[in-house]
Amino acid sequence: MVRAHWSPDLLLGEPVMDTAHRALYDTLGKLTFVPATDFAAAYHACVAALERDFREEEEAMERMRYAALRGHREQHARALAGLHHAAAALAEGDPQPAHHAVDLLAEWLQLHITTMDRALVMALRRAQGVTAQPE
Repeated sequence: MVRAHWSPDLLLGEPVMDTAHRALYDTLGKLTFVPATDFAAAYHACVAALERDFREEEEAMERMRYAALRGHREQHARALAGLHHAAAALAEGDPQPAHHAVDLLAEWLQLHITTMDRALVMALRRAQGVTAQPE
């Protein structure tokens, strides 16, 4: 299993998003150490947290009428589809797809945060009239 590592490079300067991203990475990192008997519950809790985060982010994009909402939402849906597919195998007693999905999610999140979420934060700042970038 790949260890999910938070990095300061993932900070976007938007406290709500940064906190959510950090919490998600913490959760993914903990999944590495969850005993096999507790993995299914921890996996489902992680997926539920991600669903909430995505929903909140999408609602914010809707409120600001974000031009790239459709593509951003599509990426969220694809990630969740993979996690749900792995959850089905987990429900049938096969944890391997879920472990693999966690590894892939950690990698996907890094790319998603540094590209799509970074673009979202820049658009949010423009919409708020903020031009300064965080240090």
